Amino acid sequence: MQAEKTNQPKFMIRIIEIENIKGIDQKTFELGIYPNKPSLLVAPNGFGKSSLATAFNSMNSRRITLAEDDLHAENVANLPRIAIEYKDVNGTTHNLEATNNSNTISSHFDYFVINNLTKPKGIGSRFGNATARLEIKDVVLVDRIPANTQFGYSYRNNQADFGNCGKVLPNANSVLTNLVLVEKLSENYLALQRANGNRIQQRLNLIIDSINAQDSGATANVLNNWVSLNCLDDLKQIDYLNTIGDLINEFDIGYNCETKSYLAAIQIISLYNNDPKNFKAACTFSNYRLDKQRFDQTLTTFNCTWRNISTSQTAGKLVVKFPQAIHISNGQRDILTFISMLFRAKRHLKKDVNILIIDEVFDYLDDANLTAAQYYITQFIKDFKLADKKIYPLILTHLNPNYFKNFTFSNQKVYYLNKSTIQVAQGLINLLRNRKDLTIKDDVSKYLLHYDPGTINKRNEFRALNIPELWGENDNFKNHLNNEVQNYLTDQPYDPFAVCGGLRLRIEEIAYNKLQSPDARTAFLGTHKTRSKLEKVEEMGVTSPESHYLLGIIYNEGMHWKLNQDNVSPIAAKLENLTIKKLIADVFA
Repeated sequence: MQAEKTNQPKFMIRIIEIENIKGIDQKTFELGIYPNKPSLLVAPNGFGKSSLATAFNSMNSRRITLAEDDLHAENVANLPRIAIEYKDVNGTTHNLEATNNSNTISSHFDYFVINNLTKPKGIGSRFGNATARLEIKDVVLVDRIPANTQFGYSYRNNQADFGNCGKVLPNANSVLTNLVLVEKLSENYLALQRANGNRIQQRLNLIIDSINAQDSGATANVLNNWVSLNCLDDLKQIDYLNTIGDLINEFDIGYNCETKSYLAAIQIISLYNNDPKNFKAACTFSNYRLDKQRFDQTLTTFNCTWRNISTSQTAGKLVVKFPQAIHISNGQRDILTFISMLFRAKRHLKKDVNILIIDEVFDYLDDANLTAAQYYITQFIKDFKLADKKIYPLILTHLNPNYFKNFTFSNQKVYYLNKSTIQVAQGLINLLRNRKDLTIKDDVSKYLLHYDPGTINKRNEFRALNIPELWGENDNFKNHLNNEVQNYLTDQPYDPFAVCGGLRLRIEEIAYNKLQSPDARTAFLGTHKTRSKLEKVEEMGVTSPESHYLLGIIYNEGMHWKLNQDNVSPIAAKLENLTIKKLIADVFA
C-alpha cells in the first residue's frame, strides 16, 4: 500500500515492526534510518536485538519461515510478522510486510544477516563422558559455482570477418582475460545490445568499408595511424559503441592507443550479439574467478595463523573452512569469519536497495580487529555507492558508542532501541546545559554537582538562566535530588539525571564524613572528580566500598547534557538494572 507523496526525506526506513519472533511479542522501532552510512542500533542484552536479526534471517522471497525454537513462546499460534515503513526515491511511503504466508518486503529489498558462527560441538566418549569443543562453521561464499563457460572468441575469425584490412584489429583476448574489465562489461549488457542496432551498424559499416579501402599491404601500425586520423572521431560519436570503447580505454591492457580500444569494442559488441546467452555465462564465470581471487587475497592479508585458511571448491560450492577454535586465536577467528560473511553478503545483496544486519559481531572484537572490521564495512558501503545502490548497514550492539569508544565511523548514527519514555525536568536540563556559564560555573561545580558542606546563594543568576530559582541554594537542590532518588528506589516516576546527581553527592558525602582532621577534609574538597576524591581518601587511610567506584558508570554519565542525541535512554537503561538499583539502595541505606 502506498501513501501520498510528502516532503519528507527520501530513502528512509522510518519504522521496523516485529511481532511474535523469539523473545519479541510486539515491538515497534521508530528509527528514521538513512542509507549508505553505519547505523548503530543500541540496546542492552536481553532486549531482543537477536530477535530482530532472526526476523530478517527468517525471511525468504515468499514468506517468513521460522525454526520451531524461534517461535514466540514456542507457540505455533503466535503468527510472525515483520513490517517496514519506507520512503522511496520519489518520497512515496511504502508499508511493506512479511508474514508466514506472504512477503512484500522482498519486492523492494534484499537483506542479509551476519552473526556469530562459532558453536559448541559435543564429543562423545566410550567411557560415558562427553566433552565439548568450539567449532567454526564453514562459510559458504558461493552456493553454486557457475559453469566454466568460455567466450569463444577467435582473433583470426574476427580479422577475416572484418575484411582485407583486418590486421588493424587488436587481439580482443586482452579485454576478455582482464577480470576487472569483464566485470565492468557485465554491468553494460544494455549498451552491448543496443550497439547492435540497425542505424548504429549502418554507420559502423561505412567506417569499416573506408578502412578496408586502404592498402591491404600496409602494416598494422600504418593502418592504425590512418584510422586514428580519419575515423576515430566518427567512431566516438556512435552511441553505445563509445560506452564500450571508452570503458576499454580506461584499462591498461597493452593497447596504448584509444583507436585500438574502439576497434576492440567493435569485436566485443559483435561477440556479445552473436550469442548473448553464452557471453553472459562467460562473464558470470569470469566474475566468479575475480571474486574468488579478491577474497583469497583478503584472507592472505589477515591470515597470520600457522594453519592455511583459504577458499576451497567443495560439492559445487565455494567455501571457507576453518580449523577448530583451539587452533586459531579468537581475534583471527572473529575477523576472518566476519570478512567471509561480508563477502557472502555482497554477492547476495543485488537489488538497488538492501539491508545488512550485523548482530553483535562487533561487540567481541579486540581493538585492532574492530578497526579492521570497520574499514571493511566502510569499503562495503563505498562499493554500493559507486554502483549507485543503497545499503542500510544495521549494526546491533549492546555497547553504547557514546561511552565505549569502539565505533569510530566518521558518519555513524546511533539509535536506541529501548528508547526511554522517562522525562527529565527541564530545569535540570537547563542547569546542565548552562553549567559552564561564567556567572555560575564555579559554584555549580563545587556545591551542586559535587559535595561541599558550605552554602551558596545564586538565586538571581539561576533566575536569569531559566533554572529553578530555589536551586540557587544548594540545600534546596540537594533535597530535590534526594527526593528523586527516593522516587526511584520506591518504584515511583523519577528523573534519571537527578538520581545520578543525588548518587554522586551521597557517595562523596560518605567519604568526606569518614575524614576526621580539618586538613584531610580540605584536601578532599580541593580534589576534582569523584574517583580522584575517593582515591585521595584512600591515601589518607580511609577505604570506600568498591561499589562506590563501580557506580561511576551512573553518576559520571548523568551530569552532562550532550546536544543532538538521546541523553536519557542509556542512563535509564542502566538504572533499571536490578543489580544497579540494589547498589544504589545500599548507598542510601
